[in-house]
Amino acid sequence: RRELPDGAARPSAALFKQLVVTALRELHGEVGAALPVDVLTYEEKTMSAILRVISSGFVKLWSALTLLGFYQNRRCAFRVLQTSPFLLALSGNSRELVLD
Repeated sequence: RRELPDGAARPSAALFKQLVVTALRELHGEVGAALPVDVLTYEEKTMSAILRVISSGFVKLWSALTLLGFYQNRRCAFRVLQTSPFLLALSGNSRELVLD
């Protein structure tokens, strides 16, 4: 999830993907920018996304997003809420599961 100060413009899905590629390029150069990253879902209202990356690129993606501190000359931060090698595991949070 991406966080911006109040009143900042919220990027579209295409702009969000470009921001991810830019973060990879800034930290890891052209090799990082060439890393195949897919935006599977993106909610513009909450600026939350599910990203898919090959396992060998996981650390590069996470480090690039974590170390990115500005977007259009404004402070911003990415917060990784959950990671998993399986997409199905991201569909729900077992800690919020209510058993009857």
